Amino acid sequence: MSRATEAALPSFFDRAAREHATASASAGGLDHYLRLADRLIRLRFAGSELAERLLPALRERLVASGATAAAPHASIGLWEERQVPGGARPVPWRDVDLGARGLLRGPHGAEVIAVHEAGSGAITLVDRGARELLYRVPDAATLPWWERAAPLRPALFWALGGRGRHLVHAGAVGDARRGGVLLAGAGGSGKTTVALAALTAGMAYVADDYLLLHTHPEPVAWNMYGTAKLDAGNLARFPQLAGAVSISADPVADEKAVLDVQALLPQALVTSLPIRAVLVPRIRGGRSRLRRASAGEALLALAPSTTFQMPFDDGQAVASLAAVARRVPAFGLDVGDDPDELAQALERVLDALDGGEEPALEPAWQGVTR
Repeated sequence: MSRATEAALPSFFDRAAREHATASASAGGLDHYLRLADRLIRLRFAGSELAERLLPALRERLVASGATAAAPHASIGLWEERQVPGGARPVPWRDVDLGARGLLRGPHGAEVIAVHEAGSGAITLVDRGARELLYRVPDAATLPWWERAAPLRPALFWALGGRGRHLVHAGAVGDARRGGVLLAGAGGSGKTTVALAALTAGMAYVADDYLLLHTHPEPVAWNMYGTAKLDAGNLARFPQLAGAVSISADPVADEKAVLDVQALLPQALVTSLPIRAVLVPRIRGGRSRLRRASAGEALLALAPSTTFQMPFDDGQAVASLAAVARRVPAFGLDVGDDPDELAQALERVLDALDGGEEPALEPAWQGVTR
């Protein structure tokens, strides 16, 4: 990125803040509040249409504005380019300036950061010093399915993150008494399959894909979104869920169906779970098999996926994920064809750890050690 573009970020933030104010005056300002872990986040929408697209996935985390006297930890202004009288201001950067996942930032320590997402056209601007964030999209009606299913990820990454707390690409399931397991792996590894097997077996659900992870003093997974995303394979594997999912009227290639977990199984969606183990799934077919895994294997499943999905912290999340991998045991799970076997494997892990024992492994894997 050129020095001229770096220098333009703070002034563009200021102009964008005025643009948000203009859009709010035109469409009507609408405030909502999110409680995510111990932080209160204020969402300042211009009008209701964007709120109607983004808030369903965050519905369980919404709180009434009068429910707390605490000041919000951060504030996010949200609007559509089409709402700006005379048109939205063009961005001061070129496509070639964009880094990983659309990241733009000034020199080290600069307060203003931007993310320009290619798929949705969404622009997230962050003033870290003021804890003010801005989120602009071209048109709420054209938001892609993934942004509606798990909205505002770059904004929430900065609003919620800090030392020992990170938005990570992982899932978590379990129960309140025994705790939970962190599901680690890249897209397609089987995280959602295992999470849905747990969900349909009556276990507690935090996430299948994205969550807020606290690593100190104990690892805890916090819920963010009340959704799960099902590909064609999981729709066939869990036919009891097929009638409860939604998909676009004109779906794009590789679009996943979105399950509203909160609406279907509200008792299963929990605020948080303490993490007792890391589980590394891999799609194999046939029988499901549980084996012991090393801390290195757990970290290799957690860190690259998270740093690729959210490359905004210069790798600081890796140290926290490494601490979790060292602190709790890890297991590999070959994901077979029977969801009941997956749920049984989870039950074995949680039961054994709750009793201070080693879970029973499949005979073929008994020789695998940490």
